Amino acid sequence: MRGLIPSVSLLALAAVPSLAHAQEAVADPWEGVNRDMFAVHEAVDGAVLEPVARGYRAVTPRPLRQGVLNFLRNLRSPVILANDLLQGEVKRAGATTGRFLINSTIGLAGVLDPATGMGLERHDEDFGQTLAVWGVAPGPYIFVPLLGPTSVRDAAGSAIDLVFDPFTWAQGDDIDAWRVSRTVVTGLAAREQVIETVDDIRANSVDPYASIRTSYSLLRESAIQNGRTDVQDLPDFDDIPASEESSTNGGGAGVAFVPADQHMRLTHGMSDVFVGDY
Repeated sequence: MRGLIPSVSLLALAAVPSLAHAQEAVADPWEGVNRDMFAVHEAVDGAVLEPVARGYRAVTPRPLRQGVLNFLRNLRSPVILANDLLQGEVKRAGATTGRFLINSTIGLAGVLDPATGMGLERHDEDFGQTLAVWGVAPGPYIFVPLLGPTSVRDAAGSAIDLVFDPFTWAQGDDIDAWRVSRTVVTGLAAREQVIETVDDIRANSVDPYASIRTSYSLLRESAIQNGRTDVQDLPDFDDIPASEESSTNGGGAGVAFVPADQHMRLTHGMSDVFVGDY
């Protein structure tokens, strides 16, 4: 993935207890099937998604791509607000409401993001995080082709988030076309955002599948704690050899890590059809 990728062993995770706990949070009892699904994903991505994403980047100026991202984020505001409230995060709910009102009006339907300049920082919430706050365990890890890494809890949460999305209930002659267009555009924007990230992990990771799985677990734990677990504090340990035992158990030894903002786009954004953090 994008940027320098140091190899990190379980010893490194043990040096940061909160992150070591996060690494253990998502078990992978279906690893064989998940790896098969990851291979399917890689094949489809290489043949279709990546070329289209590169074409989108080539023909679309950066300011326009940013406007698309801003618009998609704004559309997600009702889902974020519902989960803010369900988690009892009143202050964050106020920020979400303020961002939506400001960006939907003077931000030209969310294409611009004046709310951030006014001190209302963007954050994301989903029902998988809400379930975690309520004490629900993640359950087994799942890799879904095209959508990316998730868990049983987070996959169920994504289904509930559809209930919170006004687009689910909207009526009109062209609403189905709008839904399809939104899905296609979000997927395209997601893949464009992680072009370098995917390139680097394919080139440098000892085990891309395990790297994504471990990073997903770490970053979901940080998201659940609303950033109180800072994954960017993870130390760099270059060229730590992977032990046979930890590799067999699907541990973090020899697994590549990338900066948190980049992996968040990959592991969280893609698993939520890129309507989460991106």
